[in-house]
Amino acid sequence: MASKGQPRRVKLEDVAILAGTSTATASRALSGKGPVSPETRKRVLEAMEHLNYRPNLYAKGLRQQSSFNIGLVIPNLLNPYYISLADNISQLLAGTGYYLLLSATRDNSDTEQGVILDLIGQNINGLLWVPSEPNQELLDYLQAQHIPTVSLVRRLPGDLTDTVVFEDYNGSYAATEHLIKLGHRRIGYIGGDIKHSSNQARWQGYLAAMRDAGIPSNEELVRLGAPQSTWGEVATVELLHVASPPTAIYAASNAIMPGVLRILRQYKISIPDEVSLICFDDLDWFFFSVPSITAISISPAKLARTAVDLLFRRIKETDEAEKPAVFIEVNFELVLRNSTVAPRQSHLRISPYNSRSEEANF
Repeated sequence: MASKGQPRRVKLEDVAILAGTSTATASRALSGKGPVSPETRKRVLEAMEHLNYRPNLYAKGLRQQSSFNIGLVIPNLLNPYYISLADNISQLLAGTGYYLLLSATRDNSDTEQGVILDLIGQNINGLLWVPSEPNQELLDYLQAQHIPTVSLVRRLPGDLTDTVVFEDYNGSYAATEHLIKLGHRRIGYIGGDIKHSSNQARWQGYLAAMRDAGIPSNEELVRLGAPQSTWGEVATVELLHVASPPTAIYAASNAIMPGVLRILRQYKISIPDEVSLICFDDLDWFFFSVPSITAISISPAKLARTAVDLLFRRIKETDEAEKPAVFIEVNFELVLRNSTVAPRQSHLRISPYNSRSEEANF
């Protein structure tokens, strides 16, 4: 009962009375399920608009044993890529009657397990998930709950669920091949933790391109690291101090790129004259950077659309629920800009580190 002075919530019964129908008929008209004449549906919709009626999704969910919620679990809310992915998914769900429950794990296995179990406890209709370090117990429990799940960006062990990822291997191969065609032979590679399938595939794509070009493997030019925010800086400093520094650096993630740029500028290294630079991922500011940055462009919008369509097929079409898991790779584009040219001919001269003056210019 509404308190004194508080307007009463409009109910479906009120819509039915104004439209001159039964409550059951009004319900069918609004849901689009069941026989209702066009004239009756029009009266019900007009009554709904006139009364500013909004369905009680909580009560509806209890009746249908459905929350009308979709869970989205991502590693963090700091990476521009994941922010864009979440925004695209949210926009795709708008108007569908489903709502997004967003959580971040910081790639921590305990946090991940707690988040997944909490979402399952809220009776979510489906789960979109960028997996971090799921244990087998969690995977078994998720399967036992029969919750439609799509793994995004990274693959789960055994591809137990529907999976939508980028062409990490092929995109990385193309990035490396581009540098090789320019004449580079000493190509520094900075990648993330290879326990994640995306990082593993990008590393392997780099190695394959080098091998296919007849360039011997050189471990001193490869840096595979932990997910700390300073990894790009640490790895770049190490590459610059090997006996023969690279003529090009391939940053295999947009999260690594700021640190790479910061160190190159602090050491007064000219891009691309002294070191060419390419990145897997393409952010808006890459176009405006001086020089603009060559990149493997991947579309979070396309990945989001593919994943949401796949998830809804599992949720809404009963004959889809028991079909085998689907694996989909979303394609990429090599975007050529000004940060990659033919390699320098002279030995790289590194200016003394000057953190105070260069930091102000970054």
